[in-house]
Amino acid sequence: MSLLAIPGLDAERSQFHEQGLYWLACDTPQDAAALCRQVIKALPEHARAALLASPRGLREVLDSFDTASGPAELALYEADTRAFLQLHKDLPRIDIPGRTLVLRVPTSIWDEGKVERWCQTLRQAAQAHQSLIVVISEGQHSALIERLREFNQSVDGLAQLYRGQGGVRFLQHFWSNRLGVAGTQDVGLAHHAEGFAIAGRPQPVTDAGGDELLCLAQRQVLEGAPALSEHWQVFDSLNDVGARASRAVSATVIFAMDGGQRLDVLARQLHSLRQLRGNALKLVVRETAPTLRYQDEQLLLACGASLIVPFGASLSRFLTMVDSIQGYVWRRRLPADFDALLKRLRPLPICGLVAARAFAEAVQEMWQGLRNGEIVHQLLVLRPAPGLSPLQACSRTVFRRDGDIACVADDALYLFLFACRSEGVEQALDHIFQLSWKELFIGQEVLLTLDSLSGSPFLDETVPQPPLAESVALPLAQKRPVLIPRQISLTRGGAA
Repeated sequence: MSLLAIPGLDAERSQFHEQGLYWLACDTPQDAAALCRQVIKALPEHARAALLASPRGLREVLDSFDTASGPAELALYEADTRAFLQLHKDLPRIDIPGRTLVLRVPTSIWDEGKVERWCQTLRQAAQAHQSLIVVISEGQHSALIERLREFNQSVDGLAQLYRGQGGVRFLQHFWSNRLGVAGTQDVGLAHHAEGFAIAGRPQPVTDAGGDELLCLAQRQVLEGAPALSEHWQVFDSLNDVGARASRAVSATVIFAMDGGQRLDVLARQLHSLRQLRGNALKLVVRETAPTLRYQDEQLLLACGASLIVPFGASLSRFLTMVDSIQGYVWRRRLPADFDALLKRLRPLPICGLVAARAFAEAVQEMWQGLRNGEIVHQLLVLRPAPGLSPLQACSRTVFRRDGDIACVADDALYLFLFACRSEGVEQALDHIFQLSWKELFIGQEVLLTLDSLSGSPFLDETVPQPPLAESVALPLAQKRPVLIPRQISLTRGGAA
């Protein structure tokens, strides 16, 4: 029985069919040569095998080949690009019946549309003559792998040996043999003198689709740089990226967010992709202009974003952050109704000093996002200093954001700050109060529930009117001595 002899792989992922076509893709020629040797050495002694490669490819495989192991018969055939592409015509001359063929080929020989027909023809010939064909390709070609995944009915197994995540990796997209069909698995490899072996315990990636290495990016996020490798595909617009990502399973998808991009359009795109393609997709937003506030970031995260790269991060830092989420699976719960989510994470069009009843009703409605764990708000009770009423303390306030509202109840000022984290409360108060709020108020309490808003003071519908700032008598702590000009004269010795 022929095996893909990588120690640590289960039989379901290492055995070959007795007849069929398997494809192993390697990023580098060195890895392709090593894997060729390993596959051939694992063949049983009675096997009839043949190796087809370029003259250079044959030398690299045979230079360090140990003849003490492997098949007793190994035929060697030199082949160029044309010979590989027309291989189906030469199979009779290779004496294919019952033979195992190992092909070492460069990925560059295929262009769009040829590889599917090539695989189909070879697989039919292998099955007809009870032969096994193992293709070991060298060179990065993400588009080729993607086409092979889509036309998997012409290939019995597809795997990649690539360099990434700090080492050598083995990604099996699918693998079939007499034991059944195995899905996607991405594991680390160790490279020893005898060949490659599984490093550690393999962990199957049950919700990945085999396109983990693919990066689909909006051109703007690369700051004018070209596609960084074969695994990168670059698009001009958000819609183009989204259209391609709608066919992906576990690729990395990167959108740009600048001043001209509508937040709700981007959020809807993220929500749609997450809902359509599942949790293995890595959705990244790179802020290319300082536009996102806390509540905007929370909306994007709730809609499925895996990572938000803030404005100011360098290109190298951005790429490091993208690399850090490889293998990441989105674990949050996606709300089914996007419009309801958008409503929860957007403030009501109200701000400033309002009636107590209007305050209570507005806070209860805007509190929904906090109940769902999607956003954080702050509900404060501020008690004014002696000699000041709550309305007098509000005489010099400026409310700039929708959702930031206040009311007077129980001789205190109730203040609601929409989408405000606890560490941002003091800065928010500095913006709202033109005078020092630490001197205007002697007490500050943070309410964690809305129980206090159900009392009778919050039935009052009277809209409070703060007094004019000029008429407010400040507490003693805020009074300053009057400055009186004093005349002085200067002499050579100093002031007199």
